[in-house]
Amino acid sequence: MRKIILIFFAFIFSVALFSQSTKELVLTIDHTMASAPLTSSSIGVNNLGNQFNFSRLEYYMGDIQVIYDNDSIFNYPEVVLIDALDAATTNLYLGSQSLDSVTAVRFAIGVGTSLNHLDPSIYSSQSPLAPKSPSMHWGWSAGYRFIAAEGMGSSSLNQGFELHGLGDVNYAMQTISTSGVAVGTDTLEIKLVANYDALTQGIAVGQGVISHGESGSARQSLVNMNNHVFSSSEGNAALSDKELEHLDFVIYPNPANGSFWLTVPLGSQIEVINVLGQKIEHRTAEQTKERFVINKTGVYIVILRQGKSVSTERVIIR
Repeated sequence: MRKIILIFFAFIFSVALFSQSTKELVLTIDHTMASAPLTSSSIGVNNLGNQFNFSRLEYYMGDIQVIYDNDSIFNYPEVVLIDALDAATTNLYLGSQSLDSVTAVRFAIGVGTSLNHLDPSIYSSQSPLAPKSPSMHWGWSAGYRFIAAEGMGSSSLNQGFELHGLGDVNYAMQTISTSGVAVGTDTLEIKLVANYDALTQGIAVGQGVISHGESGSARQSLVNMNNHVFSSSEGNAALSDKELEHLDFVIYPNPANGSFWLTVPLGSQIEVINVLGQKIEHRTAEQTKERFVINKTGVYIVILRQGKSVSTERVIIR
């Protein structure tokens, strides 16, 4: 009897062992706008009724995970730089894994904190984190641009807009349920659809908005990328792990002729640095409107800190 039981359990173990098969995992992203493949001539319309198109659309994708079987996790260790205008579909080979089924894919838009503030020059030129042209790096203190979206807006497409979102506080994981699509007997394709009409949701691109930093419209573009742009080929929408925390402030006028005002929270710490990272001024906000005077023309970074929240914006002095 004991021998029969042992044979039975050996049979069960062998069935469990061989029911799994090794699959090559491939992540594909179809880039779309106006229900068609995205190109530089594609014209989208956002929820504000603003028409727009893209001349540049690049973003980082990191911490890619495939959830399979009983909540096991396959981790893809690399950060990827995606140029949505380069091809209609991005194909990314993730690796191989023995599995029965896939239930979801997880990822974040941007560069994780452990890599975000390293020197880009340490990487080989082929690395997505190496210096790029046009640049995807904002400076050591702020890190990489998570997204750089540029184009023209309005009904005449004559208003230029720029949305450069960044900042550790804006890095968030999103989860999309999907079972993938079998390709042959040894490949599982995880298909995502990116609808870039939704990237500018709630952003007045028809008015020529220029927003670089961790707050304002730049932040909203990342909120949209985390919640509204991506879905699975089955139509499942993304679920973001957190509502992005942020610290809003306003710079005006921008560009400025020597002086500008900041609308900031009382008691916040304000620092102004130049593009070389040199500190120009530092103060504590004693009122909600603070005036700054800078006599030298150029591009400057305004860093606002309050508690654990940090936001940055660019100001141009003419």
